[in-house]
Amino acid sequence: MIAPRRLPIWRALSELFLDVELDDTQFAYVARIVAESGYSADEIQTILWNEVFPVLKANLHSVAGEWVGWPDDWLLQHLQVSQAPARVPRFGMAAEEISRCWAQVALRLPASFH
Repeated sequence: MIAPRRLPIWRALSELFLDVELDDTQFAYVARIVAESGYSADEIQTILWNEVFPVLKANLHSVAGEWVGWPDDWLLQHLQVSQAPARVPRFGMAAEEISRCWAQVALRLPASFH
């Protein structure tokens, strides 16, 4: 079953969507999970933009957004595996914020991952 295997990466990437100011520790945590996930760089892009972003982007627009994280069972229920190539949105506050956060994560990934 693919979805439970995705859970650690969904959990880590969901950190980027919390209504908090992320710091080096959080970016490093996400980078470590990404690097250890066994997924390729292209697969991570698909997971971020096609699976996590469409479901969690609304949290970045909410006045009282989630700031402690989503339970595993919620992530498993609401996120779906995508096999399509990553569709990175070009516009919008949420897309800009996640692109900024991803750039911070990418700085902390090993060169072999890129």
